[in-house]
Amino acid sequence: MNGPDLAAQAALAERVRRPVTFCFLDIAGEPVRVTDAPYSFTFAGTGDEDLDGFTFEAVDARVVSVGDVKAKEGGTDTLTLTLSGLAGIDGETMNSIGNRANYQGRDARLWKAMLDPVELTRIGAIWPYYTGYMAVPKISGDQTSQTISLEIETYLAFFGQASNRTYLDQASFDPGDLSAELAIAIANGASARS
Repeated sequence: MNGPDLAAQAALAERVRRPVTFCFLDIAGEPVRVTDAPYSFTFAGTGDEDLDGFTFEAVDARVVSVGDVKAKEGGTDTLTLTLSGLAGIDGETMNSIGNRANYQGRDARLWKAMLDPVELTRIGAIWPYYTGYMAVPKISGDQTSQTISLEIETYLAFFGQASNRTYLDQASFDPGDLSAELAIAIANGASARS
């Protein structure tokens, strides 16, 4: 599903709305699944392997906040998640991000859903609205207040940057390697030399 279904669209059109966010961070060994909804959610039957069978724990929006998703030509801007990073209280999180292999380049996904503003029950289906890769987090603050800012790059941004690498200089490493010559000949419609 690419966006809100009809029931969720109707809820979005109301004067009083209650959108909620669901966040999955694929941290190695300790995946994080949280929501800013007033209670935890367990999903089944959505067809999404990152949702079905998992519980998204309700957390205070002051502990985890999601920046704005800004669409632009060629994809979206980098998204920033802000997590609490107090020593002692958030020790597990701090230990997990201490090792880059636990998060860098791993998936981060966000979904939205609508809740009835009075009964707080879900209206319509949940829909995905952001998927990307986690980058290097930044820790800032002091002993009384510390946060972790985690940047999420979209797949397009991650793959879209030029690597400026070439294999055309392979012969300088292996004099017998003629693959660069062959590639250029094929690109030009000629046959390689014998």
